[in-house]
Amino acid sequence: MWYFYNEFENEELEGLINQINSVFTNIFSAVVFEYPSWMNEIKLKSDFEEFKGAFELSQPEEREKLANAFSKNIQVENVCNMTVDPVSYEDLLNGSSEDFVRCVSILKTIQDYLYDNLLKLKGLVEKVGTLKNYYDEFRVESIEYVCPFCGIGPMLTSKDKFREAFDHYLPRSKYPFVSLLRKNLFPICHTCNSTYKGDKNPRDYGKVFYPFMRNDNDCEPVFTIRTGVIENIEITSQHFHDEVETWDKVFDIKDRIKNFAEDNLSGWMSNVTEAVGLYYVDLETAKNAEIERCKSNKMQDHKFIKKAVLEAL
Repeated sequence: MWYFYNEFENEELEGLINQINSVFTNIFSAVVFEYPSWMNEIKLKSDFEEFKGAFELSQPEEREKLANAFSKNIQVENVCNMTVDPVSYEDLLNGSSEDFVRCVSILKTIQDYLYDNLLKLKGLVEKVGTLKNYYDEFRVESIEYVCPFCGIGPMLTSKDKFREAFDHYLPRSKYPFVSLLRKNLFPICHTCNSTYKGDKNPRDYGKVFYPFMRNDNDCEPVFTIRTGVIENIEITSQHFHDEVETWDKVFDIKDRIKNFAEDNLSGWMSNVTEAVGLYYVDLETAKNAEIERCKSNKMQDHKFIKKAVLEAL
């Protein structure tokens, strides 16, 4: 990633997610509990009741396996840094009883409902807002002009009618308990989401960036340019070598940045040569001045790529 998302508070959505996760915890703990009042008249409660019945009929080791999957899969940061291995639907179903297969099938229905339908219900929309509302907040609080995964694609603003899709970093089709989980849910540009990542599971490729890392991001593109031709690009980082490799495998970042730079190289150079004639300075002075201008708001107007290209000339 070229930059990390800022964590920000959203008490209403976080409270809703915590209530849902509490229902799962109570079912796994086999305690008597009451559903949140907002669930009483919606499909989700009947799905949970059906899930609870199938869970109780499953074998003890299967119940333990599912509770363990819940405990692991909600630890998105630890899954990303490979200190926790997530548990997939496939892992759960391997050698399972008929009751447990039914239990997992109902769980999948619940997970789909949570993301696809829950935040469209009128009562919850009034209290929590829609995913569009969440995107608008995300856009203001945490996005720097362009998609952090490619650094190229612009992101729809909070004033636009539509929003960018939220990516499930750990794919909801592969893993339970991650479909409505804030740490696993963030917007990326359409090209990254639909064309490159799709349903890829980043953990299949190695250690991955945790999108809400609190570390300083030192990822930089470095070009090799000879006689005006870009021959190569590398992404340097002292801290995130393994994450960079996975990032490139999933999103094809190096080729995309190289292609973008090639398309813009002549235009960026013309900016420099125009400054030579306008300010009566030599080419090197004009180039260094343009590099300095690229250091502020570096994600705006793709200045971080322009800077790297000019430094390689």
